[in-house]
Amino acid sequence: PNFQFDDTPEGDYIETVVTAGNELQRKVNRRQVIQKQKARLEAGYWPFGAKKGYTMIKDPQHGKLCVPNKEAEIIKEGFELFANGTIVRKIDLCQFMVDKGFWKNQYACAYINKVTEILSNPFYVGDIEYPAWEVSRRKGHHQGIISEETFNLIQKRIARNGLARTIRADI
Repeated sequence: PNFQFDDTPEGDYIETVVTAGNELQRKVNRRQVIQKQKARLEAGYWPFGAKKGYTMIKDPQHGKLCVPNKEAEIIKEGFELFANGTIVRKIDLCQFMVDKGFWKNQYACAYINKVTEILSNPFYVGDIEYPAWEVSRRKGHHQGIISEETFNLIQKRIARNGLARTIRADI
């Protein structure tokens, strides 16, 4: 503030008015940003930061657009191995991704929630959805890493009971 606030009734009033004005500006700005981001989502673009396996680039036709990077190959390979049953559990997929250098931490169990989120996200098929803002699933403008078929197989495997069961060491 460029105003000298003091402990007088006039100073309290000015402080209240300035604070209320700034709060209004913040709320209006927030509303406008959300409206623009929601419109971008509804048009099939991801308005937030790039997801793991993607890089955000400035495209002359589309504006900011997510394109697959070198990590996308690791995601694709891991998804396909998980979908066809070569990788049995989520923790095994985490270990696979740690071994490939996708994540830097040596403990695969630290990434179980992240891998669960990635496996169930239609973004990696090339679709956009954002339930928090009531944006239903639709085709996105970014390139998908995996096929719809692979994604559906993964969803069936996740929905199956017993996927989290431990495997006996003597088998």
